[in-house]
Amino acid sequence: KILDKLITEPFKLSERQKAAVLSDENYTKIVAGAGAGKTETLTRKIVYLVLCEEIEPASIVAFTFTEKAAQSMKSRVYQRVIQLGRTDWAKRLGEMYIGTIHAFCLRILEDYFGYGDYGVFDENQEMAFLMRIGWSLQLNEGGFYARNCDVFLNNVNMIYSENLDRTLLKKKASDFYERLTKYESILDSNKRLTFGRMVYECISRLQNNPDKLDFIKYLIVDEFQDIDHTQFLLINLIGKKASVFVVGDPRQSIYQWRGSNEKFFIDFLSHFENAYPVEIKENRRSTKKIVHTSNIFADCFEDIDYEHLNYTRDSDGELIKLDFQSDYDEAVWIAEQIHALVKEKDCKYSDFGILMRSVNTSGEPFIRVFKENGIPYIVGGKIGLFKRDEAQALGRILC
Repeated sequence: KILDKLITEPFKLSERQKAAVLSDENYTKIVAGAGAGKTETLTRKIVYLVLCEEIEPASIVAFTFTEKAAQSMKSRVYQRVIQLGRTDWAKRLGEMYIGTIHAFCLRILEDYFGYGDYGVFDENQEMAFLMRIGWSLQLNEGGFYARNCDVFLNNVNMIYSENLDRTLLKKKASDFYERLTKYESILDSNKRLTFGRMVYECISRLQNNPDKLDFIKYLIVDEFQDIDHTQFLLINLIGKKASVFVVGDPRQSIYQWRGSNEKFFIDFLSHFENAYPVEIKENRRSTKKIVHTSNIFADCFEDIDYEHLNYTRDSDGELIKLDFQSDYDEAVWIAEQIHALVKEKDCKYSDFGILMRSVNTSGEPFIRVFKENGIPYIVGGKIGLFKRDEAQALGRILC
């Protein structure tokens, strides 16, 4: 009865989604395009493992790309278990780890490798710290101190994300190697870990102590196309004894600038023997014209061919390209369309979204026109301190 509800409620899973949820293979790779119901598939997979396979929550680990995604998945899993009437299992879901790889590695370092009294620098804090101690690393050479610090950190994080051989690094770039080891020594003396170093240090220790991962029986990885080399080594190490279930879409690999490599996803079947592949091609989110256009765009990729996504919604939707004389004219036209649709089609202002290259460089005309036309809006990005309403108000008070 629970299994039937899990597959059919609140809506029926597609056959490929159902195959993914019910898969009992040790290794499973899910290719799920945009709008394919990826999060729903992951949620029901976790619920299936707990309620139908009766796998202990403490032995399930799920990696998400962001903490926000982790909170969303935790909430979905909990609500689904409650809806299925299993409050006994719901009380134990807190034993399950759902979160980012970085947070998981920090927990492992704290629990098993003596990092319990360490703090963690985020990217901004690390740069501020390096600017303070960089003189001792001779980063002031050439008179471009801030730029040298930035380049140094980029190289350090590349060492971590690619898990480069330290012996080879010492041989090929001895000056950088000495600065790196000194920098790490200073961080240790200040009891600090960095965002980039956490996974690197964790995998370095786990390779000699893999038994620390024995508690994991089932690993689930979301956004697998965005992992880097060191993160893959961790997943591969966990997969020596645990089942691994990965979900992703190489078409959405957008973090190569910070080390991610979609080839780990593409080559998953060669790394994990007898892995079971499932491709979910339905797009439940977008209308026909958007799905059709995205398929044409994906056909332009040079290195790999992707199967087309299939739309499930009946609506054609609209996809329009317009040219305007100025940014202000564009904003005026969009405001007119919003007003008309709210008035004539019973739409709400919250039904609309505007995407732009940069809110800071492109948002001002829209903000001005929306204020002039009484359209309520929320800015989802940085527009510059002195363009914000509160800064403008304070400036006028001072004037």
